[in-house]
Amino acid sequence: MAIIILACMVSHGYAQMIRNFPIDSKFGNLKSHSYPEFKIDKKTMVMGVGGQIRDTNNLLIMPTMLTQKGHIRYQVDNMGFLHRIWFLTPEEIKLAKEEEKLLKKQNPQKKFSIPFFQ
Repeated sequence: MAIIILACMVSHGYAQMIRNFPIDSKFGNLKSHSYPEFKIDKKTMVMGVGGQIRDTNNLLIMPTMLTQKGHIRYQVDNMGFLHRIWFLTPEEIKLAKEEEKLLKKQNPQKKFSIPFFQ
């Protein structure tokens, strides 16, 4: 009996963990989609071959079955196609927004002094 209770406690704690996302993933808001095109923030992006979509429970969603919109983390492959999309929990959204603020403080957009790059 104690083993069953312990297993339930461990699985409940695991479900509350915040996921670790790849460093190169970006925070965005999925506005609309019509597979294979996804509108994230103001950009229309195309999902590449083998692209994955995961819900807030980290379960796979088939791209053609996707019905939700909202805050996401997404990863782009080296060809510029969407590679992975993760829908975020409220806690992850809060952390992502804090991370965005910190990044803007640390790296304000710098303009080059050469007119060609402006």
